[in-house]
Amino acid sequence: MDCNHIKDQLIDYIDGNLDHETHQKFDAHLQSCKNCSTDLQELQTVFEAVDSDPIQFPDKSLQINFEQMLAKEKELNNDQKVIVMNKKSKGSWKIALQIAATIALVISGYFYGKHENTTSFSQEMAVLEKEKKQMKQTMTISLIENESASKRLQAVNYAEEFEKPGNDILNALINKMHFDDHINVRLAAAEALAKFSDNEIVRKALINALDKEQDPGMQIELIQILVSIQEKRAIPSMEKLLQNEETPDYVKDQVKIGLPSLI
Repeated sequence: MDCNHIKDQLIDYIDGNLDHETHQKFDAHLQSCKNCSTDLQELQTVFEAVDSDPIQFPDKSLQINFEQMLAKEKELNNDQKVIVMNKKSKGSWKIALQIAATIALVISGYFYGKHENTTSFSQEMAVLEKEKKQMKQTMTISLIENESASKRLQAVNYAEEFEKPGNDILNALINKMHFDDHINVRLAAAEALAKFSDNEIVRKALINALDKEQDPGMQIELIQILVSIQEKRAIPSMEKLLQNEETPDYVKDQVKIGLPSLI
């Protein structure tokens, strides 16, 4: 097991998604390879920073230093308004993690110490929480475009955890639902989008997918989702499937089961 193979599966290793034999090989390699062990530690550190939700406030002595640091960070953000990510770059997740590390350090400095809550600090907290959410979305979008189908599937599962994802996340999921070359990724993307069906963009995308979808498995998944969210605008698409002679009987049966509840 070489270093490139190890680095490509570090996220699976952290999340415990590897089988027992592969996990043992990982352990053996990490014990003997300093570079891979360092990469693992850095990745774990960033994930821990992202997942943590500190509740402490800075003491008064740190307020001035923090505000200076925050101002510098905002200046950097203003100078770098656009981040271009190469969809086929194997290192895209590392770019996102570098962004994550920077923001995580700012957040850590902010929440170090204790101080009474004030209006200005509440506003600064809101800004940092927004940046933290944007950073998580950037990481997720980067992983969604990974060349590995397992990484894309994992990223789709991460996307489901967002309570109110931005349009960038929704559009990335819609793109995977329509065009991914791996059926399991497409199915997972459709299932993830179903959780955000209160968004009009998502509802239209699901209807559009059913109009164009040729895979019977995806057709059934989309029919079930559209019925469950009571999307009456999908009725013409379902009727079209019934009239199409090429539609498999088991897909037509699914339409016949769900269609009456929409009419």
